[in-house]
Amino acid sequence: MVDANAVEPARWGRGAGFLPVVAFLAAVLLPVGSTATWLNATYSATRADVVAGVWILKVAVATTALVAWWLARRTYSPGSIVERPRTSTRDFVLVGAVLLLGLGLRLYRIDTELWIDELMLRLRYIPLEIRQLVSTYDSQNHQPLYSITSRLAFMASGGSDWSVRLPAVLMGVGSIWAMWWFGRQVTSAAEAMLSAALLAVSYHHVWFSQNARGYTAMLLFALLGSGLFIRLCNGDGNPRRLAWGYGVLMALATYTHLTSALIVVGHALALLFTTRWSVKERRRQAEWPAIAIALSALLTICLYSPMLPQVVREVSKPTMEGVAVAWTGIDWLVRETVRVLSAGVPGGLVTAVAAIAVLAVGVVSYWRQSRITTLVMFLPLLVTLVTLVATRHNLWPRFFFFAAGFLVLAALRGGFVLVHWLVRWRPDRVAIAGASAVALLSLATVPRAWQPKMQLRAAYEFIERERQPGDAVIALDSASEMYQLLGWAPDWRLTTESAVVDEAERTATRTWIVYTLPHRLEALEPELFQRLSTSRYQVVRVFSATVGGGEITVLRHDSTTGND
Repeated sequence: MVDANAVEPARWGRGAGFLPVVAFLAAVLLPVGSTATWLNATYSATRADVVAGVWILKVAVATTALVAWWLARRTYSPGSIVERPRTSTRDFVLVGAVLLLGLGLRLYRIDTELWIDELMLRLRYIPLEIRQLVSTYDSQNHQPLYSITSRLAFMASGGSDWSVRLPAVLMGVGSIWAMWWFGRQVTSAAEAMLSAALLAVSYHHVWFSQNARGYTAMLLFALLGSGLFIRLCNGDGNPRRLAWGYGVLMALATYTHLTSALIVVGHALALLFTTRWSVKERRRQAEWPAIAIALSALLTICLYSPMLPQVVREVSKPTMEGVAVAWTGIDWLVRETVRVLSAGVPGGLVTAVAAIAVLAVGVVSYWRQSRITTLVMFLPLLVTLVTLVATRHNLWPRFFFFAAGFLVLAALRGGFVLVHWLVRWRPDRVAIAGASAVALLSLATVPRAWQPKMQLRAAYEFIERERQPGDAVIALDSASEMYQLLGWAPDWRLTTESAVVDEAERTATRTWIVYTLPHRLEALEPELFQRLSTSRYQVVRVFSATVGGGEITVLRHDSTTGND
């Protein structure tokens, strides 16, 4: 370790103090009314919402400026700089090759059909101006940072639908590099390189990198932010720069998806649990990590402030109030997680179960190596799970994708540990060969990720081709919403009401039913769903999907068959 005990000169602080003064004056002088008018928020936003948001913006920016001014003048000891093994030219070449492979796998077939969540982004938020995107929040489907970057990509491409996935692709490739960078902080060069390679050829990572949502951005920011936080906790490097870097990264993560705030909560708990608060030196060492957490909170409020009143209103709404839903329970999450993992790993369920055992060995190994590192990696996962369960929020497995890199590292470590237990002849080489074989097998599963996420167009074209005069077509629930947004089926009946189905059965020669996401439909209309499952309706076609439950099911009822 290289010790740097000298106090950081205040010269940098005085120079940087100019920007906080400018930011503070801009916040004070910002006109509320005209700014609210210029933002031009839409959908469910009221003028009172936006005016309140501008006031919050003024206070948040002014407070952040004061904190920045104080930090710029705060002297500190830079601490010890850990000497890490130098990265060789070969390593840079290997990382570059992995990144190029990852980019190619994620660009191929990026133009497959958009699915429901992506269509909501494309048709509801991309048309908005950026000033509206930063001040409008009518649904949790709006992930502000991703919506903004997608609009920019959409405009740059000349309006191509595939372009809304481009930010996910680029951040996905960036997260592969971040995986390698983070791995270099906490483990050996071999494990770091293999973890990046495994992420590059992962079915799930490719799938999310071609999904126009912000989950690869969450992964990218979680890896980078966690790496900086571990360095802060260990007193490794310039704490002021690390704290600002952490604050910016985690604010961007939360601006992408609100659940990223729980990552920061996990980091705060990790600091709380590992700091010996009775020792003065330990308390001093915890100051900068605590400052970093506070900065992330302040910067997050600054980013969200124009829409913050709307955010509070939306997130406080219960999920499908009055409807019994399965996807808020732990048992459903476990089943869905096992299903998702089985679909994307070589060997299916058997491999998924074995991987969990190997993962446990890896977590124990990391715990023995460093408690703070282990808690920073995995405590946010537990905090997210407990919070979502406690609030009865949807427990979609994708909410935990931010931890994919940490899980890969732990599984790799577990594999290396087990090989060292079982193999006496060059165990490191055997472990590397085994991990490389797993990567090749994983690569074979990637083509599944290129299949259509949902086939709304194919289902529409099939029905239009097969329907006859006198037939009625009814799209239910989510399918109804999507076809209405797309505007493809002006003479279809778009509804969730059983009465519409009853009337069609009485008056139409044949009644066609189109639906997707059966768990949701069953929760909303259990009696209707049960009726659709009887012999009254014939399953004509099921259009496959890679989204869980996203298959498009086409049913038909023929009033002339006497099956009423």
